[in-house]
Amino acid sequence: MPNRFGRGRMGGSALGPGGECVCPKCGNTIKHQLGVPCFHQKCPKCGANMVRK
Repeated sequence: MPNRFGRGRMGGSALGPGGECVCPKCGNTIKHQLGVPCFHQKCPKCGANMVRK
């Protein structure tokens, strides 16, 4: 029986389509894009990898 709650693809956390990505260096936030993990996006201001807010 598959686990329906709390786990995403590749053991991730499956936080859903909404939300924001935040830069751990400068604090800049951008809207999360459906299907693109935040850590695959670069901050438009400083170039650091983003994380999920």
